[in-house]
Amino acid sequence: MKTLVELTDVARTHGSGSTSVVAVHNVSCRLDARDQVAVIGASGSGKSTLLHLIAGLDEPTKGAIAWPGLEGHPLREPGLIGMIFQGPSLLPPLDAADNVALPLLLANVSQEDARARALAALESVGIAELAGRLPEELSGGQAQRVAVARVLATAPRLIVADEPTAQLDSQHAQTVIDLLINAASELDAALVVATHDERIAERLRRRWVMRDGTMREDETCSS
Repeated sequence: MKTLVELTDVARTHGSGSTSVVAVHNVSCRLDARDQVAVIGASGSGKSTLLHLIAGLDEPTKGAIAWPGLEGHPLREPGLIGMIFQGPSLLPPLDAADNVALPLLLANVSQEDARARALAALESVGIAELAGRLPEELSGGQAQRVAVARVLATAPRLIVADEPTAQLDSQHAQTVIDLLINAASELDAALVVATHDERIAERLRRRWVMRDGTMREDETCSS
């Protein structure tokens, strides 16, 4: 199976001297195409830093990261990796459709095609009727659905979600996870989800356990 991302003895330290904090310490792991991984651990264990490194949004202070399945660094081409954040990530001046279309426009997709793909993505997550609403007019669950639609529209090879349900109630949390799992399956994309919720972790086939910046592979999760 094709390897999308590979980390070799990766460490990430924030700051320097006596105030430095080691967020990730000597982590080696591999993520293959169509993998589904839950990253679990307490707050401050390094989950978010690990996800940012995998997505190419941060650089290691030690070790190496390669993206062989993406033919290079993911930021060279918008949309190769779809990132969903814990907190609000929609741009306030743009309506839902324009928020979804933005990464496509950055990838030089025509405005007409970007709009059509954005509307199709919103329909696929069940909120086509919210296309014209601004972020401030959306509930937390609706906003996360827009964030999922933004990822779907670019058809990424890897979906990285950092605590995407942390601010949602259990019903909306399960809906968002359903959308992510279904999207990954439809796109043949890998999926990595950082979560505190054991019910969500159990939905994914593998789990990486973070503790004090180190990582170990836990038992295979039930699917």
